[in-house]
Amino acid sequence: MPELPEVTTTVTGLNEVLVGLSITDVWTDYYIRTANKRTDTIKNKKYFEKFKREVVGTKFNNAERRGKNVLIHLSGNKTILIHMKMTGHLLYGKYTLSPTGVWKSEEKLLSDSFNQFIHLIFTLSNGKHLAFSDMRKFAKVILFETSKRADVVDLAGLGPEPLDDLPFPTFTSKLNTKKSGKIKSVLMDQSVIAGVGNIYSDEILWASSVHPERRVSSLTASERKKIWAAMKKILVAGINLGGDSMSDYRNIHGERGGFQNSHKAYRRTGKKCLKTGCSGITTRKVIGSRSAHFCNIHQV
Repeated sequence: MPELPEVTTTVTGLNEVLVGLSITDVWTDYYIRTANKRTDTIKNKKYFEKFKREVVGTKFNNAERRGKNVLIHLSGNKTILIHMKMTGHLLYGKYTLSPTGVWKSEEKLLSDSFNQFIHLIFTLSNGKHLAFSDMRKFAKVILFETSKRADVVDLAGLGPEPLDDLPFPTFTSKLNTKKSGKIKSVLMDQSVIAGVGNIYSDEILWASSVHPERRVSSLTASERKKIWAAMKKILVAGINLGGDSMSDYRNIHGERGGFQNSHKAYRRTGKKCLKTGCSGITTRKVIGSRSAHFCNIHQV
């Protein structure tokens, strides 16, 4: 699932290419291809029809990230919220619709196999498209009035942003709201801290020498400070490397990020620990229904 660095990379790209462009048309097959359709997203046909009526003709003002959500602000007091979920990513370029109803691009990077699952297309006033590739079709797309942002359920319960000058006292007090929780799961809890997921929580805890199953209540002030500092450092590194493309994430131009080349823990099961002087082996264990990867020696 795209996490803070990947969503930030996407938003940066959107702000570079979309500002001032208008939406001239919208297409989706979500409501045709997705089972168990919710009534409050474009996976519902009536919702999509209303969504299309309201966004066609608007202009892009800017985009921002909140947690793992992409927020695209449009003229007319409208905001599109896109949560990319497990396999979604936005792409910008020229697409054509085949006679079989499949959107394709002749641009080399956009033709990457992971960029072929197009389920949402915005046609733009410059003749290009903003496409959404979503292999597993888990993504969420909704529209709300920008001025009523505080009332949007998808945003209301999010915790503070880890890179918005989050002071250590606030960080540790947020952890304390889940004292009995395991630190791996708590770091991924979006009501505690917004934006951290499976990949970066593994890397943060490896760098902090903290075992992912430690209860929050057991963490010393020193350990919490290590986690807090590592979180900021590693998330910034993820942004600087354009996100993590070990799986299917791509930026808006179809390019891979580079953070997967810097993994110290995530998906290194059975490999020697990379910490200098450590003889440990990277271990995988399911914690709270998610895979955790950690060193069996120096993470205690």
